[in-house]
Amino acid sequence: MNKLMITAALMMASLGAHAASTFSSFDKNDDGFISKSEAAVSTELSSDFDKLDSNGDGKLSKQEFRL
Repeated sequence: MNKLMITAALMMASLGAHAASTFSSFDKNDDGFISKSEAAVSTELSSDFDKLDSNGDGKLSKQEFRL
């Protein structure tokens, strides 16, 4: 059971790191947010942008992006 918990923790850490690098690849101006124009390179992200933008400020934070 202990090995399973360690494996699960490592997988979660890996997923978090992947999400962060993906976020960075969209955030071209390195301002810590993804704008609609930056999101436009991805059809999927563009179509989900308004749903992900939970505070309605027209940009995605890292927290919103991970949801």
